[in-house]
Amino acid sequence: MWRSLALGLLAVASTAAAGEREEVLGEFLDQHWKQLPITPQGPAPEGWSALEASLDPAQCGSCHPQQLQQWQSSLHADAYSPGFAGQLIEGDLAAAEQVRQCQSCHAPLAEQLEDNELRAQGLVCAGCHVRAHRRFGPPSRAELPEPAGALPHGGFTARSEFQESRFCAPCHQFFDDAGVNGKPLENTYREWQASPFADAGRHCQSCHMPDRAHTWQGIHDPEFVRAAVDVVLEAEGLESANLEATLALRSREVGHRFPTYVTPRVVMALWQADALGNELPRTRRESTIGREIDFAAEPSREVFDTRVAPGQAIALEYAVARHADAVELVGSVTVDPDYHYRGVFEALLESLENPKARAHIEAALRRAGENVFVLSETRLALPASAGP
Repeated sequence: MWRSLALGLLAVASTAAAGEREEVLGEFLDQHWKQLPITPQGPAPEGWSALEASLDPAQCGSCHPQQLQQWQSSLHADAYSPGFAGQLIEGDLAAAEQVRQCQSCHAPLAEQLEDNELRAQGLVCAGCHVRAHRRFGPPSRAELPEPAGALPHGGFTARSEFQESRFCAPCHQFFDDAGVNGKPLENTYREWQASPFADAGRHCQSCHMPDRAHTWQGIHDPEFVRAAVDVVLEAEGLESANLEATLALRSREVGHRFPTYVTPRVVMALWQADALGNELPRTRRESTIGREIDFAAEPSREVFDTRVAPGQAIALEYAVARHADAVELVGSVTVDPDYHYRGVFEALLESLENPKARAHIEAALRRAGENVFVLSETRLALPASAGP
């Protein structure tokens, strides 16, 4: 099971057929994302300064400090993470062609293939906004005054597509790919398209880039997730000798399946606790929300898919005899954003020999463990004694 996810993607994802991709993206975005890695920028226009021609995000921040600061704390800036980088040094993904394919989304500029410092910065500003040194972005805010005088780098070309979900699709949707059990591993755009959010005109950017913030918050952010789902613990007859309860999670503000990808794992659990708050043995019941793929199988196979569709709910039912020392019934939801990656990293450390690769993977494993968080925990006091 613990095969490299990136290798799994290469194994099951076919090259996108032009028809569906072009239909979704439209002419501008199809050209904007046609070549990955992105075609080299080429020589800068005559008379441009080094600042205007730079692809370094820090230089972009000279005029866009707020966007730079937001991006620096985002997962886009961390797209060339230690876990990703380590797999490209040694192992199945270290071959040149596979490195190139993996970097197409994680460090998409052609220049990043040769520039170590730029590559380490992941998905940089130019990855979305610069083509052949031309700048592109969303239309200016209506409340802003028209700029006076000449703008740096010749200004920019405004395109409404930057505000639409289809802008994100080239990296977050595997087009014309049957996937595993009929579902592509990257299927976020189609999940959104089938949701009430699409009908309401709420795009990816509405949640992940509110007010155009370059933060791209997601399942790694506890408060972001808490604002998007509701967790309720209901119980009846807690005075009886047999405790019955329901722990339910409803996807309220998630515009795709929760979670959308195969790496996270969400665990719902109910158990009884003693007076010190300790979990009592044999009282735990739990269920998993997520999608598990066995990448080691040939072909890869889906083990389960319990993810929650937009607006839908999932429940864990509890019916367990009350423990003699129980004073509380506890309901908890824990989010493990990097569950699959942890397994991959642990498996890799059994075979890696390159010291640099090992250092990257060890760092990635530590980080993955630190990202686990308790989304919700509710404690219901039990009556002093159980009924007959």
